[in-house]
Amino acid sequence: MANRESVTAVFILHAYQPTTQKREILDRIITNCYIPFFENLLKNKNTKITLNISGCLLEKLAVDYPDVLLLIEKAILANQIELMGSAFYHPILPLTSIDNQKYQIGKQKDIIQNILGLNTRVFFPPELAVSEDIIPQIIEKNYEIIVVPENSYYQLIGGNYVLENGKSILTIKRDKEISNKISFDHFKRDVTLGLRELQIKYKMRNYPIILAMDLETFGEHHDEYYNFFFELAAMLDTITLSKCAANYPITRVITDITSSSWSTSEEDLEDNIPYPLWDHPANPVHQLQHTHLRLLDQIKQYLANGDWLDDYHATQYSCQFWWASRYSWGPELIHTGLKYQRNTLGKMIEDLSEDSQQIIFNLSNDIIKRIVDIVSKIEE
Repeated sequence: MANRESVTAVFILHAYQPTTQKREILDRIITNCYIPFFENLLKNKNTKITLNISGCLLEKLAVDYPDVLLLIEKAILANQIELMGSAFYHPILPLTSIDNQKYQIGKQKDIIQNILGLNTRVFFPPELAVSEDIIPQIIEKNYEIIVVPENSYYQLIGGNYVLENGKSILTIKRDKEISNKISFDHFKRDVTLGLRELQIKYKMRNYPIILAMDLETFGEHHDEYYNFFFELAAMLDTITLSKCAANYPITRVITDITSSSWSTSEEDLEDNIPYPLWDHPANPVHQLQHTHLRLLDQIKQYLANGDWLDDYHATQYSCQFWWASRYSWGPELIHTGLKYQRNTLGKMIEDLSEDSQQIIFNLSNDIIKRIVDIVSKIEE
């Protein structure tokens, strides 16, 4: 292996657990993935990653798992981790209001500053779900670089997206093919096969390969898979996303961004379904879930902000839709999302008259009942 061709790669790892996650499941993920991964990262001093931790998870680590946070802090101080901004409760940003986008992006940036003392420059949209409409809110928080899905435009690597006011952000594409092959253990933990494919791709483009996947891939989704990660990373020149942008400048300008996500296929785009796992027009559960959230949105417009505001923004979290998608089916987690929405609705309207509350609850009950009926029929 000493004569292998050098390959430069950026590993973008995304850590997220929903605010509704059960403690016993999070404990398992901490044990199986987070602790061994970051311990191994500190041992492999030449390996660098670009890390996104959703704010709701970072907050939980700070309160309940300080040992994990300490490992992350050590890796940051060792210049092995560059931290990314994102949206605090992991919503699909293009499916939420501008108000919600601003709140979530700002809250994420604030907690990174407050807990880790960092001012983030690079941005990770949850599920890499992008649209042109979300870019101004990201630029507003002074982000300079965003990672985007491979099918978000035709240029091979990336480009500068410029707003009408002249402000811009550098967009850099994720390599979907190799990212997915690693995520789904396509190489069967054979690092030689993985390296060979990376070498071929790198030779074709002569630009760092941008690999983005869930951190939970390495130990939770695949048992002890972090061993494969660090064996492969040791064979590569790993750099952070900011270092990639600095060392390999992209000058081209892009004028359009196609609404997409890292799970969106070309067939989905042809059918004008940019976010199929979270908002499929032929999925009645998805459509009713969004109808119930729109009810909360409509109620919010007529209320002064209260201590329910954070819960309201948290209701947008993505998992409840993913568990109703074509690739996953989890009735319990669909119901968990509905329960969270319903409890939040109760907090929002508790100061209204009893008559007003009853009208709103009746509307809510009707939507929830229709979802429950559909889920029950599918389960039969």
